[in-house]
Amino acid sequence: MKMEVHLQQRLEQRMHLSQQMLQNLELLQLPIMELRDVILKELEENPTVEEKQDVEEAETPTTAAEEKPQTDAQEFEESAKNEILESVEDQWADSERRTRRSDSAEDAERRMEMLNNASEKTASLRDHLINQLSLLELPDDDRAFCEHVIQNIEDTGYIKFSLEDVVSSLPEELRQEAPEILLRKVEHALTIIQQMEPQGVGARSIKECLLLQLGMADRDYPLLRKLIENHFEDVGANRLPRIVKAFSTDPEVLDEMGIKGEPDPNLILEEVKKLIAAVSKLNPKPGSTYSADKVPKVYPEVVIKNVDGKYEIMLEDGWLPPISVNRNYEEMLKERKLTEKEREFVQAMSKDAKFPKEDRELLAEIGRGKRIMPGDRIRFAELAKNATLLTEREQVLIADLSKDPTFNKTDRDFIKHKMDAGRKLITAIEQRRGTIYRITAEILKRQMDFFEKGMENLKPLKMQEVADALGIHLSTVSRAISEKWVETPRGIFPLKFFFASAAPRAEPVPGSSPFSFPSSDGSGGGVDPQDDQTRLALMEKIREILDGEDKKEPWSDLEVVRQLKDRHRITAARRTIAKYREEMNIPSSRLRKQY
Repeated sequence: MKMEVHLQQRLEQRMHLSQQMLQNLELLQLPIMELRDVILKELEENPTVEEKQDVEEAETPTTAAEEKPQTDAQEFEESAKNEILESVEDQWADSERRTRRSDSAEDAERRMEMLNNASEKTASLRDHLINQLSLLELPDDDRAFCEHVIQNIEDTGYIKFSLEDVVSSLPEELRQEAPEILLRKVEHALTIIQQMEPQGVGARSIKECLLLQLGMADRDYPLLRKLIENHFEDVGANRLPRIVKAFSTDPEVLDEMGIKGEPDPNLILEEVKKLIAAVSKLNPKPGSTYSADKVPKVYPEVVIKNVDGKYEIMLEDGWLPPISVNRNYEEMLKERKLTEKEREFVQAMSKDAKFPKEDRELLAEIGRGKRIMPGDRIRFAELAKNATLLTEREQVLIADLSKDPTFNKTDRDFIKHKMDAGRKLITAIEQRRGTIYRITAEILKRQMDFFEKGMENLKPLKMQEVADALGIHLSTVSRAISEKWVETPRGIFPLKFFFASAAPRAEPVPGSSPFSFPSSDGSGGGVDPQDDQTRLALMEKIREILDGEDKKEPWSDLEVVRQLKDRHRITAARRTIAKYREEMNIPSSRLRKQY
């Protein structure tokens, strides 16, 4: 086979996303606060975009006595300005619309309350410990070692490194002594830190963390310490009988409990329950209060309200500054065009014999619509100098035609580019609002039972179904619901919440034929449809069953399967029950058992 390189032309059609479409898709996916950042950045970088103010200037009343009669020249100039402004008004009718709905007093008050309730940024755990250290009267050597140990404490409050590793990481100026002495100094520094707030900080294990939080003045301190040191794993596995058996044979424990003679297992069990309740009040992560990982704030972008029995959808985009493109730039860029009256006047001037032939020809061309060139402005400027030849109205018009444009070509191109970017941003925001509104309206239509009756009536819904109903692409729906939240009478949910997967099929009704059809009133048999329950509704049913169990004899996952089948005709595998139970943070039957 002969190998060669050659050129070949090919004509084909390809689809490419325009820059406007790419911007629309990008803004559609952004959460509302990130969109706010984009708008604020545009306001900062784009001089043609401004934040719209809802302040109307009051008109100054004028009396007939104060009005002065206008001359023909003033009337002529005013007419030209009005025509320009009317043209600009028509051109910017769309961008004049506000990008958010007007806020009611109730909405503004609710948003202000949300801001007031927002937690302030707290200091980190290390900063909190350093501040406490500065209040202690310590030798400089101890203070330096304490500061180094604090830097090795994690956000949870634990030290995951061994003390030997902490010694090896000491800075050079602190490593002037033997390793054994340095180790004792690090241990002493750790002891100082473990006495600081929060209680339990500086622990090397969860047992040590809990022990540091025990008060030695507590009457039950010896029992709590023995429970944590010797039976911590038994407490976690709910092996209370084993703890009772161990306590029953421990003379020190019996003495602390005040039990004389033959121990009563039931009495010891009650004491163990009290001890476990006291341990459960301790904090296994003392540094969590100062952790930088806070629960992210949620800003609902859509609000669904029940108004007089009807659900209404409102876009809560009051966080977004309303923007528009400054009209003054459009007016300054607009080329000077003659009005109809000006053309008639210029054509009349072109026939006036008092002007030279070259000027009359230029005026005739301008009157027919010729573009005013820089050389023409020079000739008009020379003509304007002959004031004795011109009338007042002619002087005003010629002086206006001789003016140079406000911007040169580079500036004009820059302003046009910025104005175009501003218009595209406003259009993209409006399309984003429309898309989110339409998707929310379709969700409300399909999940009406959820809004009226509750979680158990949430229906299975796929994004493809909404996309087909609205005539848009599946990826558009996915982008529109990404990180968007909706406030409803039943709480605040992410929009993705309403696209729930279906639960397992319902079990067929005994005696029904698989080939029968439903009757006209809908009560007849037929092919069993896909269960109209979502996995969330199934999880609620599982929770309901487990809430009604006997806590002394809790049901196993297999028994929950049977209960679902008997009560709701739902067939589910045991592993499905175990999976949903773990998602709801419900422990196994062995851990749920109460003694």
